[in-house]
Order: sequence, then structure tokens, then C-alpha cells
Amino acid sequence: MFECIHVMGAYWHEDDNSSTPLGKLVAAAKDHHSDSAVASLQAQFADFVTNLELPLAITGNVNNVGSSSTRTLVVPVPSGLASNHRFVSALATSVAAALGATLSEALQRRNPTVRLRDTPVEQRQAIIQTAGYELNRSVKGHAVALVDDVVLTGTTLNYLADLLLEAGATSVIALVVARTRLARP
Repeated sequence: MFECIHVMGAYWHEDDNSSTPLGKLVAAAKDHHSDSAVASLQAQFADFVTNLELPLAITGNVNNVGSSSTRTLVVPVPSGLASNHRFVSALATSVAAALGATLSEALQRRNPTVRLRDTPVEQRQAIIQTAGYELNRSVKGHAVALVDDVVLTGTTLNYLADLLLEAGATSVIALVVARTRLARP
């Protein structure tokens, strides 16, 4: 399980069924492939991450001239095959630059699945296991900042954090642009 999760903001307004300005930007970037929305979110997310109080394991290498074996890796969560993976990778790129860390596409996803937002919470773990997530690069000895666009329950983040820790990551935190919610009837 990851050490902590940091979420920049809400996708939906609390009191109604409308998107926040952040939610609208995420939708434009993720679903409509808007380059200007991606660029805006990259800048906002990098600023957000820079101002966080992150664990020393993550931020300790910003001015580090030491061994790369302890350097932080910023790892984007692989998107479904129908999703805009470029978006999450762009977010991870801006986070890596903000932290002075190394971007690593250490995770890959082999299989498409149904969207988790359309899946009952109790069935999500089984769906995630069918996605075929696996490591394609070593994370041993590295602190990892796992980057994603949206989070609802954290099931995917927990699963991937466990995978990274089992592979030798020293710690895992999650950095997410927006928290979403279950769809309202």
C-alpha cells in the first residue's frame, strides 16, 4: 500500500452534478485530447506538487548528487487501451521535472478492461487483476511517485503500489489531479 495520496482537487462540485473547473479541464484533456487542457493541467499539477510537504524519500534527491540507486522515479499509471495515455504521461513528465526526479514508464498494462467508474466497488479488485499490470523496468531501491489523473476509491493505486513495493521500491506515494465520485442516479 502507498504511504500517502495527494489529490490536487475535486472533479465534481459537492452540491450538484456539475464539473468543477478542474473537472472540465480533466475531461477536455482526457476525453477530448485537448493539448491546451493538457498543458494547463501540467503547469497546475507541477505547481501543486512543488508546494506539497512530501516525504524526504521523494524530495531528498532534488539537490542530490548521490547514487541513482536512491533516486526517485515518477511512474505514470498505465491507462486503458482506449484512454488517452499521453495525458497521464504528460502529467508524470511535469511532476518529474518539478521534483528533479526521473520519469520511468516502469509499469505497463497488457489487457483492456471495463472502466472502473462503471464497476461496483466490490468488483474492482477482480477487474484490476485482469488488466495484466506488470513491471517492465526495475524499481528496486527507488522511492516511487505514482501519478494518475483521477481517483475514486484508490483500488488501482493500492494494487500498483503493492506491485511496486513487492518489486523492491523503498516507498510509494500517489499524486493525483482530481478525486471523482460514484455517478449519481
